[in-house]
Amino acid sequence: MLVISSRAFRDSQKKYFDLAKRERIIIKRKNEFMELVPRGNVIPDNPSPSNDLWFNNPMNIESLNHSIEQAKNGQTVTLTEALQKELFGL
Repeated sequence: MLVISSRAFRDSQKKYFDLAKRERIIIKRKNEFMELVPRGNVIPDNPSPSNDLWFNNPMNIESLNHSIEQAKNGQTVTLTEALQKELFGL
């Protein structure tokens, strides 16, 4: 893994793009870090930086988006409430 400054990246982009094919390149910009991630010649639909196969299944993405909407709308319960319903029918 190589950590470089944003200035070093700006000055030698080609060098770091080529290096990213062989090793992790982390760019430090102020107080945050970015990573160069090679993707080949296509942009995958998979939003996972690690290319986790779980995200390749459209049903998983649909379920995740539905859950996010429920959370935004306040349609959530605590784990203890859910467990009480399941275990005791309350």
